[in-house]
Amino acid sequence: MADWFRAASVLVVPSYSESFGLVAIEAQATGTPVLAAAVGGLPVAVRDGETGFLVQGHDPGAYARVLADFADRPELPSRLGAAAARHAQYFGWDTAAATTADVYTAAMHAHRRRVRSHHG
Repeated sequence: MADWFRAASVLVVPSYSESFGLVAIEAQATGTPVLAAAVGGLPVAVRDGETGFLVQGHDPGAYARVLADFADRPELPSRLGAAAARHAQYFGWDTAAATTADVYTAAMHAHRRRVRSHHG
């Protein structure tokens, strides 16, 4: 899939429902910007105006206007694609595991502080 993503100037994800936006993250990891519906996890996966664009609703004309912008501005895919590749790094397994561990550690410390404050 990475070769297909790299071959594209932009990935279009006009989903009506999207739990996480993994396809958008995978495309961005290869340096391909994403044009997506602003649903589910896509607004987290795609930074509007920075790594791609988000469209409110599902009007084909709205998608066509953004795609026309890509056609009119040949520098756009590479500029957004570079930012997209950097952004996608925050969604790797190592980062996700470290962030999860940090959340659990903070929760454990907060719990210990509450227990200590109740027991003097």
